[in-house]
Amino acid sequence: MTIEELDDAHFSPKVSKISMFLSGIFMGNVGIFISLLSGYPIYSIVLFRGIFGACFLILFMIITRSFSITFFKECFKMHWKHLIVLAIANPLVVFLYFLNISLTGYAFAAFLLYTSGVFLLIFLVITKEDKVSKINFISFILAIAGISIIMEFWTGQVLILGIVLGIFSGFCLGILIFSKKQIYKVRGNINSNGNFDAFLTLWSTLFLIFPFLPFGITDLLRITILDLVFILLLGLIPTALAFTLYNIGVKKDKGGNIVILSYFEPVMATINTAIFLKNLSIFTIIGGFFVLLANFITLRYSK
Repeated sequence: MTIEELDDAHFSPKVSKISMFLSGIFMGNVGIFISLLSGYPIYSIVLFRGIFGACFLILFMIITRSFSITFFKECFKMHWKHLIVLAIANPLVVFLYFLNISLTGYAFAAFLLYTSGVFLLIFLVITKEDKVSKINFISFILAIAGISIIMEFWTGQVLILGIVLGIFSGFCLGILIFSKKQIYKVRGNINSNGNFDAFLTLWSTLFLIFPFLPFGITDLLRITILDLVFILLLGLIPTALAFTLYNIGVKKDKGGNIVILSYFEPVMATINTAIFLKNLSIFTIIGGFFVLLANFITLRYSK
């Protein structure tokens, strides 16, 4: 039995739901690491995440005997178009999200990131993979209302840059999710000699390194022992583990029934905002609720 067959045998929808839920929890803690590493530029933190996340993933693939040039060639040959999209979208999502966290806080950035569900619907409609129903229009209205409340536009102090960064990060994440779903749809039940979920995570993580290495390479030389501990945890928990668990969930997702569980990430970010930053606005919570509700409607009733 190949590794892919073992995946199908063990990663039942129930296991995939648990994996997606844990992924959301792990990714929801990423803001804490950004605060702990605030002495470094955002591009360097993204670089650290890429380098150390990739190291953990390569180690895992070696242990599971999935680290094979032949296997990599096979994956790239079959999915090269979507893999190129991932290589462009993933660094944009991470950089924009991290930058927005540093500007606006954990919860604000996380809720705007999850406008991705609305963009995902748009991509499904454009590609004629889904139809727009009346319930979908309601989700659009809820999302816009949620963003407006998060902005607290009535105060006249709208964080324009934060809104732009947040919505664009959601747009890029929508592309990322759409591409992953297309990859797993094309892949189907194809058997291979490697762990494809880990490969897909490693591929995305590697492209957190290449674009930012020229800018952050000097910061690698000033990492302290304490910083190294934080960076290792950043590379392991909200990166290698979270991304791999996410891919396991996406693989078994049907109509958003599993992806919706990843939305515990902004909930976790809200909890961390209240505990560590102590500046959580009630309007962020209310607006975030509308954004999550819009995404839930989009995914739950998209069919």
